[in-house]
Amino acid sequence: MIKGIEHFGLMAKDPEKLAHWYEKVLGFRIVFQIGSPPQIFIAGKEKGMIEIIPWEEGVSSEKDNKTHIAIEVDDFEAAIEQLRNAGVTVEEPRNIFAKGKAAFFRDIEDNVLHLVYRPEAVWSLD
Repeated sequence: MIKGIEHFGLMAKDPEKLAHWYEKVLGFRIVFQIGSPPQIFIAGKEKGMIEIIPWEEGVSSEKDNKTHIAIEVDDFEAAIEQLRNAGVTVEEPRNIFAKGKAAFFRDIEDNVLHLVYRPEAVWSLD
């Protein structure tokens, strides 16, 4: 049900500038981009991605923390049930791009995490 970490999310005042910094300095590449201002996913040569999200002051509680870890799942509803059965408060699930779903929650140290389910591949890391 829980597959592992899909991406780590960072907030940026200028997502494109930050993505280009990762490209130039660390050799990352842009694997997916959506919206304006853009939400950009970047990756290195191996697995693992960074999501760069436009920073908007006070948009939502999960963004106030500036970072998050996205946990990829193959059974979204079962994963939410597992969290709730463990006593975790899970925010109302929301639809995301590519017919996906996400649900935010916090660990016991108040770090932001979210489950992510994407039935369609929207990027290739190969």
